Amino acid sequence: MNGGSVMAMSGQNCVAIAVDKRFGSGPQMVNVSPRHVLIPNSRLVVAFTGLGGDCQSLAEELSIFISSKMGRASGFGFGGGDRSREKSISPRAMAALTSHVLYGRRRAPYYVEPIIAGLEPVVVEEDAEDEDDNKIQEGGNEIGDEGSIKAGEELDNSLVDAKISKLSTKKRKKRTKYQPYLCTQDVIGAKSRSDSFVCAGAASKSLYGTAEAMWRPGLKPDELARVCGRAFLSALERDCLSGYGAIVYVIIGGKSGEIIEYNLACRSD
Repeated sequence: MNGGSVMAMSGQNCVAIAVDKRFGSGPQMVNVSPRHVLIPNSRLVVAFTGLGGDCQSLAEELSIFISSKMGRASGFGFGGGDRSREKSISPRAMAALTSHVLYGRRRAPYYVEPIIAGLEPVVVEEDAEDEDDNKIQEGGNEIGDEGSIKAGEELDNSLVDAKISKLSTKKRKKRTKYQPYLCTQDVIGAKSRSDSFVCAGAASKSLYGTAEAMWRPGLKPDELARVCGRAFLSALERDCLSGYGAIVYVIIGGKSGEIIEYNLACRSD
């Protein structure tokens, strides 16, 4: 193949994916340039390792599928345009689409191992916190919410029960959280999921070893970028078919999402 390696790690409300820059033909180096990645939106990155031509073909085919399915402008690439009106594809849907495309070409497969890394939106229900919530005070025998009932007042028991039941009902609100999603696939689209890290490429064995030693749960974005970069560069130094620099993309959750790019230098011999 053309060499190259990819690794993705999960953190606390963030995901990092690292790619190398070497493009070769077996042991012979051909070019040094960042490995091709596909960025459909600000919460999703798809990286490819394998034959360079197949990586470009698969990325273009996925781009066309996304453009047609999500109702966006046709053509390759995601730069430009009004992003505020774009519908975004989730990492889980992107993994299913990639698997579908790869399995559809199982007779003449793309020699590509993709990694899908992103933040999956999850809707959760939480108790609404309100500082002005009415309280029932036992000592003073008072009940809030549009007035109070004080000791000595003669009121109907049904009214008291209705006020107590209204106060005891908690308000629930829905909020969208973003959980890390990591998936790697083989040449026919068989998916392998992980909640910690995934690796692919020429140095995958070394990458799994260094990632297992350095990764820990609950990493912040800055810590995740540092740990992912160190683990990735440490593994590249043990493989002659990868390296010559690396780029780490850190996906940070939030209302709009953000992708931060780090350019790393490593041995070039």
